Amino acid sequence: MELMRIGIISFTVKGGNLNIKICQGLQSGGMTAVGYGLVKHIQETELNPFHNLHELMNELFKSMDGIIVIGACGIAVRAIAPLIKSKGTDPAVIVIGEDGKYVISLLSGHIGGANELSRNIAGLIGAQPVITTATDINHKFAVDNWAVKNSLIITDLTFIKEISGTILDNNKVGLCSEYPIHGDIPCELTLKASDVGICIAGNTLVNPFPKTLHLLPRNIVLGIGCRKDTKITSIIDAVRNTFRKYNLDEKRICRICSIDLKAKEEGILKLSEYLQAEYSTFTAEELNNAPGDFNASEFVEKTVGVDNVCERSAFLGSSYGKMLIPKTADSGITLSAYEKDYAVTFKFSS
Repeated sequence: MELMRIGIISFTVKGGNLNIKICQGLQSGGMTAVGYGLVKHIQETELNPFHNLHELMNELFKSMDGIIVIGACGIAVRAIAPLIKSKGTDPAVIVIGEDGKYVISLLSGHIGGANELSRNIAGLIGAQPVITTATDINHKFAVDNWAVKNSLIITDLTFIKEISGTILDNNKVGLCSEYPIHGDIPCELTLKASDVGICIAGNTLVNPFPKTLHLLPRNIVLGIGCRKDTKITSIIDAVRNTFRKYNLDEKRICRICSIDLKAKEEGILKLSEYLQAEYSTFTAEELNNAPGDFNASEFVEKTVGVDNVCERSAFLGSSYGKMLIPKTADSGITLSAYEKDYAVTFKFSS
C-alpha cells in the first residue's frame, strides 16, 4: 500500500490503547501516523490531546490522507459531514469500534484508499474489515481503484458510476490504451467494440467508445527555468497556457526539474506543492552531460554554465524520455516537457 499520512482519533482510555497500537503498527510500516485523544481521557503521552472533535476533524481533513475514528459511526459521520467535498479529494475515513473487532471503510474507499487501509489495519489488530462498495462485495473490477494504482488521472469522476454500473449489470466495458498493457485483462473488460469504455491516452481528444471514460497517465516531467523571485501566479499561468497549446493536462506532471541554482526558488517550490509533484535539480555539469540535441542559448550558458536548462533537466528527469513540449518561453519563464516510459498493469503484488 502507498505510504500515507494518517490521523487517529480516540475518546476513551480503552480507545486510546487501541489508538497507540495502531499508530505503532502503521509507523513500523513506514507510514506517518499521529494519534489524538480526548484531553480528559488521555493517560498516555503518545497521544496528542484535543478538546473539540469538529475543530480537529477540520484540521485533519486538510492535512491527512486518512483519518481513523475509534468510536461510533454516528460520531464520525456527524464530524465529517460538513467537510465532504468530492471522492477525488476527500481523505480516507475509517471507523473502528473500541473492541477492535471491526474496521469499517466509511469514506473514499477506492480513490482515497480507505478499503485497502481498512484491510491493512484489520490484519494489524486481528479484526474483520467491513467493505461495502458494490464492486468489492461482488468481486468485480473497480476502475477507480485500478486507476489510482496505475497513477492515472480520472478526468470525470461522475462517469465512474457508468463504468461500475455496466460491470455490475454483467456487461462488458471496453478498454483502449495508447500505452502497453501488462498482465491479464479482467473478464469484465474487453478490447473489442463496446458502448461504454475506458480510454488511456495522453489527452482526451479521442473517443473510441460512444461513452468514454478518459484516464491520463501521470508521467510528464516538466523542465523549468525562470528569473529569480518570479511569482507563482505567473508560473502557473505559463504552465497552463503552454500545456493547453499542446493539448496536454498539467495534472499529468509528476516531477519538476531545473538547475541546482534554482533549488530554493520559491515560485518553483510553490508550483511543486500546487501540482503535488516532486521537485529535483541537476548541476550544470550533469545537464551538460545529457546526450542529445537541445535548443541552445549562449546567454543562458554564460549565465548558469549550461546552454539549456528546461529541456536538459526534463530529459534527465524523465530518464531519457520522449519530448512532448520543446523549449517554450512565456513571460520570462522557459518550459519543456518530456514523457516517462509508461505501461498500465493488471499485475499487482499482494
